[in-house]
This record gives sequence, C-alpha cells and structure tokens, in this order.
Amino acid sequence: MKLYLRSILCCAVLCAFFSQVNAQQDFLINSKNDTLKGEIKKQFIGFYRFKPEGGTSFNKIPIRETKEFYKVEKEINYLVKVRPDKRSPDFLQRLVKGKIDLFEYYRQSGNNQVDIVWYASKENGELFEVKSNHIFGSRNDRKDRLYSLISDKPELLEKFKKDDSYSFEAVKECIKLYNSN
Repeated sequence: MKLYLRSILCCAVLCAFFSQVNAQQDFLINSKNDTLKGEIKKQFIGFYRFKPEGGTSFNKIPIRETKEFYKVEKEINYLVKVRPDKRSPDFLQRLVKGKIDLFEYYRQSGNNQVDIVWYASKENGELFEVKSNHIFGSRNDRKDRLYSLISDKPELLEKFKKDDSYSFEAVKECIKLYNSN
C-alpha cells in the first residue's frame, strides 16, 4: 500500500513540475495580438531571434509585426515603442512594470561607446525621457519629467527631491516605490 501511495505522489509531483516548466516558456505577441510560444535566443552580434513551437529555424524578430516578446530564462521583456523625437519604432526593454512603466533603450556603437536612455510611461501613455548617460540634453528637463509623473504622490516626490540623487538606481527605485503604493 505504501509503495502504491508513493507512486501516486511521485507521479503527481512530476506532472506538476512538467506542467510548470511548460507554462514558463518564451513567447512573442504579434501585431494581431496573437501569442506565439517558442524559443527566443540572442545572437552574438545583433538582436534576438525567435523559433516558434514546432518550428525548425530561428528568424529575426520583425519589429513592424511584433508588439512584445518575453525571454523567460533571463526574465527579459521587450516592447515595441516609438521613442520621443523618433519616427520609427524600437525594441525597448521594460525594466519596471506597473502604473508607471520604465523602459531602457540600449545601443552600443562601434567604438565601444554605450548609449543608455531610460523612458517612463504612465498608464500606457506617452513615453518621456527620464534618465540618460548622454552629455547632451538637460538633466533638469529629465528630472522635471519624472517629477511630473510622480507628482500625484507628494510624499514620494518630496522624498525623491530631498534625497537629491538622480542615479539610474535612484530613478528605478523611485518608480518601484510609486508602483508599490
């Protein structure tokens, strides 16, 4: 009898494990809002490629036909967004999800220069540049944009202004605090 119960318990645990593994799969949402499960991998040089479930080859993810994709292993979520002052869309990595979403645009140029720009969007609205490693543009303008996004929570706004830190980590933490309340 004990052997029978152990066998049933073992089967139940294995079924639960494999159903969980199957649920945690990379996916891509196309412009028609279809969710395609499959495998996503990053190229050594270039961007991510997608192989649909049952497919045989990896193909470049077409930006004009994609809304977002998610890589489970690395917990990376990219959405297609048009950055301010740009005409064509880019893949932006979502760093924080909530009432205010935080996105990162990352580009490495040939001379080992890295451009990092963070954008925030409140309730899926317009993107605003809130942090950058560029020497161009006004840091105060970026700060003011973030202040306006969090202005409906005066305690957080005052705390953020009082701390007077505008590092990447401080901006991220501020948005996380905003979303947690």
